[in-house]
This record gives sequence, C-alpha cells and structure tokens, in this order.
Amino acid sequence: MKLAKGVEVTGIASRSKEKAQKFADEFAIPKVYGSYEEMLADPEIDAVYNPLPNGLHAEWTIKTLEAGKHCLTEKPFAATVAEAEAVAETAQRTGKLVMEAFMWRFHPMHRRVRHLIRDGAIGTVRLVHSAFTFVLSRHENVRLNRDMAGGGLMDVGVYCVSASRFLFDAEPHHVFCRADFDPEFGVDMLACGILEFEKGYATFDTGFTVPFRCEYEVVGDKGRIIVPNAFLPTEQPFIIISSNGKRDRETFPSPNQWSLEFEHLSECLATGNSLEYDATDAVKQQKVMNALLNAARSGEREAV
Repeated sequence: MKLAKGVEVTGIASRSKEKAQKFADEFAIPKVYGSYEEMLADPEIDAVYNPLPNGLHAEWTIKTLEAGKHCLTEKPFAATVAEAEAVAETAQRTGKLVMEAFMWRFHPMHRRVRHLIRDGAIGTVRLVHSAFTFVLSRHENVRLNRDMAGGGLMDVGVYCVSASRFLFDAEPHHVFCRADFDPEFGVDMLACGILEFEKGYATFDTGFTVPFRCEYEVVGDKGRIIVPNAFLPTEQPFIIISSNGKRDRETFPSPNQWSLEFEHLSECLATGNSLEYDATDAVKQQKVMNALLNAARSGEREAV
C-alpha cells in the first residue's frame, strides 16, 4: 500500500491496540484503532483493506460498506455463496465499491497471456492446468481452522480457480474434486479438481502437504503457454509460448502486484470508473469454490 500511487495508509485496526501500535510504529502509520468498529467510525477513512481470517471476510466487508467505506477484501470473498451474495447486495445498496483481492490478475505477465489467447496465438483454449501448493506445519494456524473456512482449497486453490476462469474467459458449468481431509482439523490438506467449461477443461491441484509450486499451463489446439511462478512471480518473470513448431520466451518487469491492485481501486474511487473485477465477479468465483467443496465431500460431480 505504501508503494501504491494514489494510496495513503491512514490507520491500522486490531482487536489489540498494543499489536496495532507495534505495526503502526514499524510502518509509520499515523492512526491506531483498538477495534474494527473504531476504525469504521472514522470519517477520514475512505476505504478499508480486509485481510481477516476467511470466515470473517463477509461479516466485516458488509460492516465496512454499511459504514460508508469502500473495501478491498482478501480472497476468498466469503465462506459461502449466500455470504458472497449478501456482500454484493450491500455494495449495490450502499453504492460503495468492493473487490476481491486477487493481486496476480494485475500483473502484466498474465495480461499478456490473455492477450495472446484472445489473439489466437495458441488457437482455441482446450485445457488449463494450474497448481498452488506449499508445506504447512501442523501447529495452530487459521488455515487449519474449519470454523474460519480454512483448508487448502480456500487458501490457495482459489488462485487456481480464478486463473482457470481468467484464462478460459468464461465460467465452468460443472466441477469434480477429490480431497484428503485432515481427521484432526477437518479441513482439506490436498485436493485435485476438474472444472468443466463449454470449450474445454481446467484441472488443478492444491494444498498443504507437498512442496511449493505456483504455476499454470494453457493448452490450445495450436500450441501452449507455460507460466512458472505464476501467482508469486520472481524478480524476472517469464512465460514460454510454443506454437507452430516455435518456442519463444517472453520476459516481463516485476512490479509489486499488490500495489497494482490498490492503485486500481484508488483510481476507480478517484475517477468514478468501474472496477475491472467487481462483486459480480466475486460471486461467480464463490459459486465455483463452494461447488468444489461440495464435490470434495460428496464424491459427486456438482453443478456450479
């Protein structure tokens, strides 16, 4: 946020004013609030970034919007479709902007990939495969809290789903998912899923029990594009395009993709322009996520 143009970090709120003060001191933030309610009552706050545990996203995004503030809500947008729809309804009713915080979508690398797809560089997209995994140690962690909508699907699987929708430029109509649920925590630790689109399929794997990977591959009927380190790009991000017997590598600058999403929200607030990804998009994403979670527990193919 501090690197983002048009953004001023005005305050930090926490349930513990001591914790908030420590954070404020480290990052030179002028205001400290000992509760979320205190921050929402401050007329100097225009917009709020909500990075709370998954299970609290909808509740506090709604409270933020009703307090007259705009909101950037961390992924996942909500824990259920009903919650996501309630947030969207509140945004429409209050006239405030709300966006799900998928920072990767603003990186020039992915915008280039979608341009190549739309330009026919690899033909019609038929397959997408993505992966986002890392090893999470077994200790107290909100990601392992079922009551807070924890689990690999909701933590990192959301990126794979978001990427599949982004790359197909469409919505899936059915999904299937298999997952290993932890007997102690009750959350999915490793999952594999299939999204069925009108013109092809997206597959993904995600979870907390295998080494770090964050990549995707797009396969068309005339070629493919490989994007290593997709969601957390390195200092010299690149993509590989294979088509018509040629293999090309394109490199990109590495801007702070978090700053880019904050700048987009700020620009829309200042100019009145529409968000590139609004609450409607977030509800569509949540519908896919909940269908996957249902499929993982039922063992059946689920409609979105």
